[in-house]
Amino acid sequence: LSLHQDAIARAACIFLRPSDSQQPPPSSAMVQLMFSAIYTQPPPGKDPVMLSAAQELSSFGYFQRGSVLEMCTFFGRQFSKAAQPGTRSSVKHEDFYCYVYATPHGFNAVAFADKEYPSRVAFGYLAQLSEQFNSTVGAKLPASPEEHCLTAAFKPQHEPLLAKFQDPASADQLTAIMRQLDETKVILHETIESAVERGQKIDTLIEKSNELSGSSKMFYKTARKQNRCCKLM
Repeated sequence: LSLHQDAIARAACIFLRPSDSQQPPPSSAMVQLMFSAIYTQPPPGKDPVMLSAAQELSSFGYFQRGSVLEMCTFFGRQFSKAAQPGTRSSVKHEDFYCYVYATPHGFNAVAFADKEYPSRVAFGYLAQLSEQFNSTVGAKLPASPEEHCLTAAFKPQHEPLLAKFQDPASADQLTAIMRQLDETKVILHETIESAVERGQKIDTLIEKSNELSGSSKMFYKTARKQNRCCKLM
């Protein structure tokens, strides 16, 4: 494999982690909250549009970051599409979780974190992210939004908040005012397939996706079949 191909394959393993015995020892410097985005709540049959996104991918290799971002964007869109307004849900797969808060304001907030990141803090982050987005640019939602159309406008709020929540211990103090979230039922999806729209197969969605590169699709399939791409050289 070329260096670039190997990087893509390992990046795909965010969602295809092998057994613990095959994994390298965890890094103490690993970023725990790696990506968050705001998506529209589209009508049935339509895909959500990503309005704003921010990421902290410094713990990944340079050649991995593009594919990691690509995967987060794709899966975030799929999970957001299946979310019902007014609900919170989490999707578990091996060492990672995707958290989704479908707000009552016409948009969804999504975040990806590793399994060590407390779910309470993750949902507190999404609540604050949603509140800031709604107060900052919520009234400016275009009738026909385009991808990333509000990323620049919301960047001064989005990126600092993501950075602030990298340390869940200190961030937990920031979410103390969000205790009312505990009264809302959280839907836990144990598999990726249970989190997408009913009747949809994740392999089919990946194959039909226009936002995943051919290389990412190929190595996702390879990783799923052989479960070998996360063996770091």
